[in-house]
Amino acid sequence: MNERSKGDLINQRRSQLIRAAYKVVGQKGYYDFTIRDIAREAGLSTGLVHYYFKNREDLLLNLLKEMNANLKHYLNKALSVLEDPRDKLLAFCDQAFDLVDREKAYFYVLIDFWAQINHNNRIRQANVKLFQSYRNEIAAILEEGTVKGVFMAVDVKLTSVIIISLIQGTIIQYVIDNEAFDYRAYTGKMKEQILSIVIKE
Repeated sequence: MNERSKGDLINQRRSQLIRAAYKVVGQKGYYDFTIRDIAREAGLSTGLVHYYFKNREDLLLNLLKEMNANLKHYLNKALSVLEDPRDKLLAFCDQAFDLVDREKAYFYVLIDFWAQINHNNRIRQANVKLFQSYRNEIAAILEEGTVKGVFMAVDVKLTSVIIISLIQGTIIQYVIDNEAFDYRAYTGKMKEQILSIVIKE
């Protein structure tokens, strides 16, 4: 096997194990899964799990990085075809709100990771980077909209925090209690509310 084929196999195996970890952690939670569960879900041996990941924490951190990379990929794809900052802002909202349907396990896994931030600095830092990337994406859209005269001049940092709070807060409430409100109706209203914060009259 040449070096390229070997590298492809390593990447394929790592992705296979990360997908299995995503499914298992989503079902069992952060504390209640074993390496054996991951191996069984992936159809591989526990030895292979240990070969590709140093330990359980290494596997979980790679899972979090993969989840975040996938989100960024979908978001960049959606934004790349848009010109109007308003459309970009709405596309950001749609990408976030639609995750509830597209990736049902994502928020269950993410909430489990949040529970670890006071016990595990590496997981804390991974979550810090995640929220920084959310705010940076929003800030870039707001700055573009201001330059183009579409958005009012606002405190970009504060407004980014407010927008992420509205999106994440709505999602978390729904994930915890999906009978609390009509999710589709409320996310539509949230998008209107977000636009009202920045749009020029």
